[in-house]
Amino acid sequence: MPARNLGDARKLFRARRFPEVIRLLEPEVFRFRESADYFLMLGTACLHSGDLGGATSYLGRARQLKPGSVTALLGLAAVHFKRAETEQALKLWLEALEEDPRNPVALRGMNLLRRGLPREELQAFVDSGKLPQLYPRLPGRPLWPILLAVALGGAVLIFGGSLAWRHLRPQAQTRPGVSGIFLPSGGGMRVDTNAAAVYTLSEREVERAFKRAKDFLLDYRDNPACLEINRILLSNASAAVKDRALALKSFLRPPNFATFKDPYPYGDVAAKPELYDGCHVVWKGKVANLSLGGETITFDLLVGYESERELAGTVSVTLDFAADLEDGVGLEVLGRVVADKGRMMLAGVSLHRLVP
Repeated sequence: MPARNLGDARKLFRARRFPEVIRLLEPEVFRFRESADYFLMLGTACLHSGDLGGATSYLGRARQLKPGSVTALLGLAAVHFKRAETEQALKLWLEALEEDPRNPVALRGMNLLRRGLPREELQAFVDSGKLPQLYPRLPGRPLWPILLAVALGGAVLIFGGSLAWRHLRPQAQTRPGVSGIFLPSGGGMRVDTNAAAVYTLSEREVERAFKRAKDFLLDYRDNPACLEINRILLSNASAAVKDRALALKSFLRPPNFATFKDPYPYGDVAAKPELYDGCHVVWKGKVANLSLGGETITFDLLVGYESERELAGTVSVTLDFAADLEDGVGLEVLGRVVADKGRMMLAGVSLHRLVP
């Protein structure tokens, strides 16, 4: 990553634009595997974006590299508190106070635990949106953008009043092009009665699946959109309908850990790989059979075996980016499902190394 990009990430971080920080930094996670500051910034961004798994992984690595980091200790304590793991949170807050005896965040957390709140009240604290009070303090925002925003805000309010009538109804965010893709018109144009199909659908069912796919895409829910598109592609829908379904599929975009939603469990995907082809999943497990190639890295992920308790299954993973891996390490893998003749593999998008 060029130094300018790392500087850009710091500017975004100070501006509280955490998803953008994650998108910029996460692809370079293994290149900066020895930089505590890098992991502190990325882990804190994950924390504020609600990605607790990423926060645990990255802040844990920062703590390894910089054991006395109060930021890492406070961030990890907040994650444990969120999970009602109060003993671990207490231990981390005590460590933070050893480094900074007057740290207000650690003292606030200690006071919460001293009150002896039952689990239900601790959960109520989290549900009320107060958990960020236990996050490590962020650097101050630059002053000049605030002053500029105040000045411009006044001008916008004055000018905006004259145009308010044009904006009485909020405009929905859409993906350009999706709304312009339609099914072929006319009866008998949407199904092929002679086609070999996994799913036999009526014309109305084809229409419903196509509409659901478009609605999901417009709502930026790519996984269920992909599922509906695949259902059409595996059905007795006509070639014209499948062409339009493929056009919708071209709008799918890979997520990152901060934006990923609509997860699918391993068992469902393994049972019907073709139905989930192109969907993204996040699975935890251990690395096995690691192979480092010139341009790619491949390994088997022992899904569900990160704690060596229960093996859900094994899936082959291919990476086209550099990663510092070894057999036996615990990973959380974000990947795209690739189905081939009833078998599946993952094309890796991003990784979280699990801290033991």
